[in-house]
Amino acid sequence: MDEATAAPPVTGILVLDYHQPEATARCVASLLAREPATSRIVWLENDAARTREALMACLAAAAFPWVEVRPDLDPVPPPGTVAVILIPENLGYAGGNNVGLRFLQRHGIPYGWVLNNDTLLAAGSSRDLVAASLARPRVGAWGTVILPDRGPHYFGGIVDTRDFSIRLAPTPESLDDPLAFVSGCSLFTPVAIAAEAGFLPEDFFLYREDCSFSFLLRRAGHQLGGVWPVAVRHLESLSTGRRSPLMDYYNLRNRWFFIERFFPDRLAQQKRRIWYTVQKYLLRGKFSALRTEWAAYRDYRRGLLGRSGRVF
Repeated sequence: MDEATAAPPVTGILVLDYHQPEATARCVASLLAREPATSRIVWLENDAARTREALMACLAAAAFPWVEVRPDLDPVPPPGTVAVILIPENLGYAGGNNVGLRFLQRHGIPYGWVLNNDTLLAAGSSRDLVAASLARPRVGAWGTVILPDRGPHYFGGIVDTRDFSIRLAPTPESLDDPLAFVSGCSLFTPVAIAAEAGFLPEDFFLYREDCSFSFLLRRAGHQLGGVWPVAVRHLESLSTGRRSPLMDYYNLRNRWFFIERFFPDRLAQQKRRIWYTVQKYLLRGKFSALRTEWAAYRDYRRGLLGRSGRVF
């Protein structure tokens, strides 16, 4: 971290933890090693009523200074000191990060960088993102290079309206596609623009919020952009598990709500496709996948958004 100066904070970096404090501590340490004094790092602890003991043990062993902050009352800590906000219940990805975005808004910090806790800052810093945003003020969300633990790099995704699956957006230019979105793994946004859009859509709870947020920004006349000099390494799906039933359920359920909100003219066609999917799983003997697919569709039909009570 640069030497502390009298300059006010410009960027708040939001790192949301859910039962993975050691990974979050590594992410925070990588940020402190590269970030300027104009940034503030905010550790958001989801489900803190259950995780407080493990969290405090992890923070006690951490090599960086930190202070617990009440988001509605306390000031922003000085440069190099991590703000820790305890969120008693699990608000999900969007709800947890929105606590942080509103904290930044309250203190007049102009930029927010939502960063997965299972990432490490490998190149660049928020300084590069601020410079890009100042040069292109019509951009409402910026992506960075994301280097997954396997597979090619990406900045976000592109929605395929044939089946509403997602393919990677590999370059900043690919985010110009009207069906593209910035990945929530590493999403930089002017706080005022995020507030104008209603912040991240909380009712999805988990998955497809980043896609929906980008589409809401476009509806409001904003663009998307990407910054090559900033790169993060990403150990994917640390909290939910790679291709876990939990991950599949929320992706599938929220896919239906995403279609309903942004492509209502495609909804009837997609509902017809589900019977093809059911037959395919039956013929291939993929009964676990079939149960997840059907549970997601039933909960969509029942209008069940937010955190699901289903056990996987």
